[in-house]
Order: sequence, then C-alpha cells, then structure tokens
Amino acid sequence: MNEIEHVSTRFPDRFGIKDSMRKGVMQNQEFLDLTLKSYDLYIHLQRQKLSITESIKTSKDISVFDHQILAAQKIKNDMGGSAILADEVGLGKTVEAGILIKEFLVTGLAKKILILTPPSLLSQWKDEMLSKFNLDFLICGHDLRDVDLDLHDLFLMSHSSAVFPKQSDMLNSVFWDIVVVDEAHSMKNSMTAKHRLVRHLSKRNILLLTATPLQNNLEELYNLIDLVRPGHLGTWKQFRNRYVTDHASRTINVAFRDEIQRILSGIVIRTTRQEVRKYIKFTDRIPHTRILKPSSQEADLYDGITKIVRGQYLSGTDTFVLMIYQKLASSSIEASKKALYKLKSNKMISDDKYDELMYVANRAFSVDSKMSALLNAMNNTSSKFLIFTEFYATQDYVAEELSKNGYSVTLFNGKMNTDERLDSIKQFKEDTNVMISTSAGGEGQNFQFCHNVVNYDLPWNPMKIEQRIGRVHRIGQQHDVHIFNFALEGTIESYILELLYTKINLFKMTLGDMDLIFEDSWGGGSPYSWFKQYMDAETEQERKNQFSALGIDWSNRKKNVSNTVLDFNTSVFKNFDLSTIGKSP
Repeated sequence: MNEIEHVSTRFPDRFGIKDSMRKGVMQNQEFLDLTLKSYDLYIHLQRQKLSITESIKTSKDISVFDHQILAAQKIKNDMGGSAILADEVGLGKTVEAGILIKEFLVTGLAKKILILTPPSLLSQWKDEMLSKFNLDFLICGHDLRDVDLDLHDLFLMSHSSAVFPKQSDMLNSVFWDIVVVDEAHSMKNSMTAKHRLVRHLSKRNILLLTATPLQNNLEELYNLIDLVRPGHLGTWKQFRNRYVTDHASRTINVAFRDEIQRILSGIVIRTTRQEVRKYIKFTDRIPHTRILKPSSQEADLYDGITKIVRGQYLSGTDTFVLMIYQKLASSSIEASKKALYKLKSNKMISDDKYDELMYVANRAFSVDSKMSALLNAMNNTSSKFLIFTEFYATQDYVAEELSKNGYSVTLFNGKMNTDERLDSIKQFKEDTNVMISTSAGGEGQNFQFCHNVVNYDLPWNPMKIEQRIGRVHRIGQQHDVHIFNFALEGTIESYILELLYTKINLFKMTLGDMDLIFEDSWGGGSPYSWFKQYMDAETEQERKNQFSALGIDWSNRKKNVSNTVLDFNTSVFKNFDLSTIGKSP
C-alpha cells in the first residue's frame, strides 16, 4: 500500500485530492497550501489534549486512576504517541494502553492496531479491550473469524506466533498506526527474532509495556529505547562510553544524571506502588495449601489408574493423552471414573481391570476428601467462593455436593453460550454464594467482589494458576485474597504443590514475576518433565528426591532473579523521576 492509499484509509478524501494526483491533475498552489495547512491544524488540535471519551468515563467495568490518565496524557501530548510504560506490577498498564488506543481511534489518529503479548495473556487482553473500551480485537490464530488484515483493523497475536515467517510476513504487509508490546522485556536482546520483528514492523506509534525493563544490564534498556526511538541514543558503544561506568554495564554514571533524566523522561514513564498508595489499596495473597490424607478407596483408585497409565507410558503411548488421564485421576472420584471410561474406550485397560477399579470408585465415599476440606473452609462464612476445576465431571460433582449443603451455586464453562455466561456472572455478583468454573473463567473475567479462590484441582501450568487468582486479586479488590489449594497425598499434584509451589511461594507471585523467573521453562516443558519424572520414579522416595531437587533449583533461581533483576531495576530507576504523579498534564 502506498502512502497516498494509506492516508486515505484514515482520512476522507473530501476534495478528491487522491484521485486528482493519481490522474496527474494538479490543483493550483493556493488550494494545495490551504489543504495542507488544514491537515496540519487538524492533527495539531487532536494532539493538544487527551479528552478521555465518555464511554471510558462512564463504563461500569473500568476504574480509571489519576496516574493512568496522566500517563496517557503525557504519551499523547508530549511523547508523540510512543513510549515505554514501565509502571510497577499491578498498576494497570493495560488500562493505560487501552485509554491511548481508544483516544487515538476516536480522534481519527489511528485505525490499524496490533497488540503483541505472551500467549497466556491473549484472552485477557481481548476481554479487557472489549469489556472496558468496547474494542473488538481479533486473535490471530485463535479467532474463528477469517484473518484478513484488510477486513479487520484490531489484531492480537502472541510474541511466539508473530516471529514465524508466515505470520511475520503478514504483519509486515500492513502499516500499523499503533503497535503495543506487552511484557516487552522479552524484546531486550537486539539479536532475537522478537526484537527484530518489532523493529522492522511498519508503524507510526509504539508502546512497550514492562514492569522490569532491566534484567541483566543497561544494554537491555538501551535496546528497548532504541525500539521506541531508533537512533535516539546513538550506538550502544556511544551510549555505554558516556553513561555507563562499569564493565558489566550495570551502573549509571551519576555525573550525567540530569542529562539521562531528560532523555528518559521523554521516553519512559514509571509509576511506583508507593506513589499511588494514597488512592489505591493493595491487598495481600494468603495461600492455604492442604495436602490431604486420602481414604483407602481414593488411594486404591488413584494407584490403580496410575499403574495403568505408567504401563502405557513405558510402552510409548502419547504422553499428552496420558497426562490428561493422570490429571483426571487426581481431580475427583467422578473424574477418575471418566479416566477409566477413556482408558477402556482406547483399549488401554482390560475389561476385568476396568470393572475392578470402577467397583472401587463406586464404593468410595460420596463426599471425597477434597470436598470435606472445602466444606470446612467454607463453614461459618458468608463470603463468596470462586472454585476452579479443569474438568466438567468434577464441576458437576462439586456443584451437586455444595447444593446439598445449602450453598447457592452457579456454573461457568466453555460449553455455555455468551448469554449463559453473562447470566452466570450476574448471579455470582448478586445473590449466589459460589461460582464453579473450568479454565474458561480463569481468563478475562474480573471478580473483585470475591476474595476466596479454590483450586479444587491443580493446573500444571503456573501461568494458569496466576490467571485464576488474577480474576479476584487486582485493582479494586478491598480484601486480602485467600487461595485454597487441595491435593491428595501421593499424587503428582501433591509433589508439585508441596515441593515446588510451596518452595518458591508461587501463590504470592504475580504473572510478571513468574515470567521473569520461568520465562524459558513454562511453555509446556515443565509439565511434561514433571509427568515423566513421576512416571519414571519407581518408588515414593525417588519421586520425593526428584521433585525436591527441582524445588531447590527453582528456589535458588527465584532468589537470584530477585537479587539481580528486581533490585537492579530499583537501583537504576531510583536515580530518576519518571512518574507523572504530582505533575500537571
């Protein structure tokens, strides 16, 4: 698309200038001068003031705070629409980006928008843009609608997908008015495909969102700034020689502090939690982990299914399928029955063994050990509970048992249509005590009115756990969030929960923290590794040793990241004032 065609897609050609130029018909000089002056005046007026639209101000699904408005104003009015948003975790960088996107769209300064984000955050971004800003973004590779960049203007894509040649060629075929990159610290290395992709995209404005722009050295901050303002800092060698004092490139030359302050203040906005405590209440996460003693029937059932799964594993059956069976066996007795049925359907278990284990399942107590622990946790409180499970069989079982015990219950799952989901959310907000959700409720929905989260079974991907907790622990939550985690002793979940999650205190970590510590580990590798180690171990002691070693390794990694990344960010940015708090727009 040439520049004339691109301009015409955003601004109407009321005077036929585009067609005249194509036909070689030139207007008189005075007409062209007036037209160009009118265009310049229009752009100038649109950039003068951020007029947060009424749709944002009055939305029931969004709370806009002063620092978010001020950040959006500064980026639009003073930074030319491009910046690094480096607010500390939990201050609403997504909302700040949404305000800018909405404002640029409403005022005609933008049409084509691309948001690049980690895969785990795609659904959350889509939901927040729709619910808070009424912007319908299409997820490339996930959405059922045809991905035609000419027919749609708002796109979401994961970092990892965007670097594939087919996707990158598609993205490079378009001129983007705004490119937003979430968790932008993943672009810190200028030699990576991610960095090169973002650098070469045809774009007018770019927003990089990251709570931790520094992880190892100042070259990473230089590389991010160079994506926003190419060439603004000169070469890395020139920047290092002037502004860095140590060989490891971790110490700012304080002699040039004011000069660096001027540079950074025109590119970076960083608001701290301490600065906004006067109007935002931050609550804590309080985990309650329960490793439960199983009944003899529960133990026999789990061990029986595990033995079948291990036999199939050793014979080379697809690991992914076997992992599902193992997860079902850990979820509930009803889910275990589902696992047995699937094993039989796939001819992985003999009829006699199936009958034997099904007999054990049917003999088990109607209220399993997890349900007893859940009822104890819910007794003597009128607070709402958001309960998560990965399986429909467990969801139905928990709903039935809680209803028997006098709790009002609503369900939320992927089989429900949009109206059913909205009705369920409405019930939960109003009079219903409990929502029982599959993973569908772990993405996108905001339930700050609830402060109790239950992991009835455990997703093996920690990012999914954070998505669950993040539904209630976010800006607007007025209470400490209590997180109840249940697992039966001897199950793979008990090892993961006790020796890994407890070891690194994962339930108190935010998604940004997890991404820093485990950015190379969670993409599917860790769950597979856990499953294989559990299956390969011949004794309980071997399993304990293997998982204990993993727990120690990741605990050390967390400590190292805390020391080298989080402290590094603090030590560098304490030298500069990059906040908008207390400043006039």
